[in-house]
Amino acid sequence: MPRVKTEQKRREILDAAAEVFARRGYHATNVSHIADHMSMGLGTFYRYFESKLDVFHAVIEEVMGEVTMVIAHESATSSQTLYEYSAQVERIGRMLFAAFQKNRALARLLFVEAPGISAELNEKLRETTRFFGVATEAYLENGVKRGFLRPDLDREVTALMINAIIFEGVRQLSDPNTDEALLERWIRAITRLMFEGVAARSDLTRTK
Repeated sequence: MPRVKTEQKRREILDAAAEVFARRGYHATNVSHIADHMSMGLGTFYRYFESKLDVFHAVIEEVMGEVTMVIAHESATSSQTLYEYSAQVERIGRMLFAAFQKNRALARLLFVEAPGISAELNEKLRETTRFFGVATEAYLENGVKRGFLRPDLDREVTALMINAIIFEGVRQLSDPNTDEALLERWIRAITRLMFEGVAARSDLTRTK
């Protein structure tokens, strides 16, 4: 029972901290703000976390875990037709946007507040970027293997470019004024860019 209560209290502090960080920003937040939000004494907070940075690291790790779960729901090699492949790409994009749209505080914490706070946190963010790069590259590999994508595609760099576009779209979710229509435009634009490019077909013909 004591362990269950400990985990429950830690969970409550994490939830409260995420809300306060997202509302006030990391630098404008101190431990007393989190404690006051929970009507909790500072001593209780320090029984579970060493500092503001400590609890922020824990919050960011949870955010990364939630995003990773989205990727884990799909298989990079499952699509066998172009229709399935295109639908899968769009589905993953929608799942990522939905995960952050459900709680816009997550987008603000990960893409606005976290970068630059500490060297350790910066490394965690780089690890996350590398992880998503490898995951996206696996989908591109399947697309090339099945003939959906050009055979000379630089999968590693293209994966990072696609993720950078997605991350920028998600970052915009941190703005409470971002509406459904704009998010739909992001999803549609990313999908079209990947499968159709931006050059007019007539221009492509003239360059051959």
